Amino acid sequence: MRGFIIAAALAAACEAAPEVPASTAQDTALESSWPAATTPSGSVAAPREKSGIDERTAFLVDFDFDERIWYRDLPGRLNEVSGLAFTADGRLFAHDDERARVHEIDPETAEVGKRFDLGEELVRGDFEGLAIVHDRFFLITSTGLLYEFREGADRENVLFRLTNTNLADRCEVEGLDYDSEIDALLVACKTTAPERGLVVLHRLPLESDATPLPDLTIRRADLEAWGIDRSFAPSGVAVTPLGTVLVVSGRDDALIEVDRDGRVLAAVELRGGRHPQSEGLAIGPDGIIYISDERNGKEPRLTAYGIGDPETTEGFSS
Repeated sequence: MRGFIIAAALAAACEAAPEVPASTAQDTALESSWPAATTPSGSVAAPREKSGIDERTAFLVDFDFDERIWYRDLPGRLNEVSGLAFTADGRLFAHDDERARVHEIDPETAEVGKRFDLGEELVRGDFEGLAIVHDRFFLITSTGLLYEFREGADRENVLFRLTNTNLADRCEVEGLDYDSEIDALLVACKTTAPERGLVVLHRLPLESDATPLPDLTIRRADLEAWGIDRSFAPSGVAVTPLGTVLVVSGRDDALIEVDRDGRVLAAVELRGGRHPQSEGLAIGPDGIIYISDERNGKEPRLTAYGIGDPETTEGFSS
């Protein structure tokens, strides 16, 4: 009989699974010397004069957030849609917030296809992020429990491995992606303890015996200088083809881009009416940005953004 890790074996699984190394955020000066600025809704801000950053280093610079390529309401079974992630061959997956259930979504039509569950008895928890690394899938909870598994067939119950990242005491997890350049998972913290004026993203090497990596930290004072509120609370994260990092905040209706040192390269205020509660963020193989929203007074939704005129974007309709 196939064996499954279920709730009754949680403690034993946490001890048996190799622990993912986690690093400690470094203290840094919290005051910004950049002049204050505001970002009109839908506009990408990336002024060179603030830090001498060349606009070409920012992935978001040419994106048009005033116009959507398309958006689609999702079916009721995805009312609690949270993380998004693409496979190497361009297939899009999403997961439920309260159940370890993974759905495949057509990235051109938003039609929902197969689904599969973790565990013989569906695992429940506060799931906040999904990442895919080759044939390995990862789900993470708000308390840092990391589930690794393989893609399943429609309605299949799949085996998984559980690792406790030991982040619970210092990070409320809200977002997950894979950074291929450093072979590590990137874990976004909605809140941190203690709060030191920083947005924190932990870097967790995939290899359990790898050297711990320093956290990616973003100064809240710098966000304010770009017209983004200091209260910015991540709800999704995605690594761009340039190696920069996008972070979305559903609470603040904002999307930012930072480099590997945490310097802000671009920022945009999303239109709140379009995004009732942004929870998922992913970049497709064609460079399209996808944002998923939970139901929050409106139907759950998947929205696609691209470069330039949406009517000329091949393969998509407005």
